[in-house]
Amino acid sequence: SLTQDVVLLTGKWTLGASGAISSSDLTGFSVAAADSDGKQVITLDDQYNDLVGVSLTYEDSGTFDAAESTVSEVAEETVSSDKEITVQHIKVENGTAQSQANLNGKTIRCMIWLKNSSV
Repeated sequence: SLTQDVVLLTGKWTLGASGAISSSDLTGFSVAAADSDGKQVITLDDQYNDLVGVSLTYEDSGTFDAAESTVSEVAEETVSSDKEITVQHIKVENGTAQSQANLNGKTIRCMIWLKNSSV
C-alpha cells in the first residue's frame, strides 16, 4: 500500500450456520469462515507496519437471545508479515468462545485502522 500514516479499511459480512461467509462487502481485506472455536481470520490485501485497532459491530435481525450476545478480541495479528488478523468471537454471558450456531445469520460490520509508515 502506498498511502502513508493511518489507513482505515471497512467492510461487512454475514455468517451462515457452519461459520461460512454467506455474503460480504469488503474493501482491502478478505475474511475466512469462523471456525468451531469462534475464531475468524481477516487477511489484508497489503502489508502494514502496525495494527492500530479493530472494531466489530454485530447486527442480528432476530429476537434477542442472551446466548447470542457477542463481543470480540484480537487473538493474534501479523499485519507486517503474513497480513493476518485473527479475531475471537466471545459469548458475553460467560466469556467462552461463541459457537458457529449462535453466529449464524449475524452481520458483522468491521473497521480496521492500520499504521502504514514507521513515522
